[in-house]
Amino acid sequence: MRIMNAIEVSHICKKYGQVNALTDVSFSVSKGEVFGLIGPDGAGKTTMFRILATLLLPDSGTASVDGFDVVSQMKEIRRRVGYMPGKFSLYQDLTVRENLEFFATLFGTTVDEGYDSIRAIYSQIERFADRKAGALSGGMKQKLALSCALVHQPSVLFLDEPTTGVDPVSRKELWEMLLTLKERDITIVASTPYLDEVRCCERVAFLDHGQVRGIDTPEVILDRFKDVFNPPGIEKASANSQLSTR
Repeated sequence: MRIMNAIEVSHICKKYGQVNALTDVSFSVSKGEVFGLIGPDGAGKTTMFRILATLLLPDSGTASVDGFDVVSQMKEIRRRVGYMPGKFSLYQDLTVRENLEFFATLFGTTVDEGYDSIRAIYSQIERFADRKAGALSGGMKQKLALSCALVHQPSVLFLDEPTTGVDPVSRKELWEMLLTLKERDITIVASTPYLDEVRCCERVAFLDHGQVRGIDTPEVILDRFKDVFNPPGIEKASANSQLSTR
C-alpha cells in the first residue's frame, strides 16, 4: 500500500507540569514535501520534533511517520528518520570522520555504504576529516551534523532551527543542499526563525502557545499573521531578516 502522507499528526497534546506545550495539534506532511514549523520561542516546535523523532511521548493524540506509530513502533521510525536538533549535539572531542563513523555505526551501516547520500554535503568538509568537531566553524558544524543525520539514508528529515547562529552564506548553502534532497523524495520538516528560509518551504504550520493557528503556503501565512511577524511600527523585514517573534 502506498503511503500518501509521510507524517500524520492528530490531536497531539503534551504538558510539562501545568504548562501546555502542545494543545490539540493536527497536521499532515506529504511524502517528499518541504514543510515548515514556525512560531515564537516556546511555541512547542521542539516538543513536536521530539515526539515525531520518538524521543518524547505525547500525553494524548496520535502521530505516525512513514505509516509507523510514534509510540508503539519507535524502532521502525528511528531507522527511517534523521534528526538535527537546533543546538550542535555532536561530539566536540571527536574528529569529523569519527563523528560520522559513530552515527553510521548506530544505525548499523558504514560511511562507505551511505556516502552517496551525503556526498554533496560531506565533500565540502571532507578535507577537514581529521579536525575535531569542536574546532569547526558554525557553518561547517551544521554540515557535519546534517551529514550525520543523513548517513543512514533516512526517508524523513527533522531539522530544528538548523541554521541559527550560522552566517548568511552558510545558511544559503545549507538550504540549497536541503532542497536537493527533495529530488531524492526525502520528506523534510524544518523550523526556522528566518523569513527567507520560511519561503523555501512548500507549506508551513504556524504554532503559537502550543496551538496551530494556521497551515498554508508561506506567502499566505506570513500575510495572514503579518502583525505577529512584523508588528506595527517595525519596518517590514527584508528577505534575510529574522522573524520578529524570535
